[in-house]
Amino acid sequence: MTDESRALFDRLGGTAAVAAIVQEMYARVLDDPELAPFFDGVSMDRLQTMQFHFLASAFDGPAEYSGADLTRIHSGRGITAVHFAKFCGHFADALEDHGASKRDVDDALGRLALYKDKITGDANVDG
Repeated sequence: MTDESRALFDRLGGTAAVAAIVQEMYARVLDDPELAPFFDGVSMDRLQTMQFHFLASAFDGPAEYSGADLTRIHSGRGITAVHFAKFCGHFADALEDHGASKRDVDDALGRLALYKDKITGDANVDG
């Protein structure tokens, strides 16, 4: 099996690595004065677990994601495209720090971009 035929989840290192990436990403997010207020009063353990399951599903790994409605969960929180981009930037930095290849970082960010409108509440003008 070539590396390209393996699931992105596996290319990123599997369960332990993706869990560590999520943990590092949230450490970065909570250190970001523009993003940290979105997480005031949030159970970070619960959030990190949900994020792990979401990413596992999005990256073709073991999917235990509940399929929670991302639009409903993020509605009214004031999350903009700029916030989404900053969040993704922290995620990319965490991926790179854990040794992800440029191709895998790009693949991961491309998959997350599919959810931008659900997170920000922006209308998808293309359909």
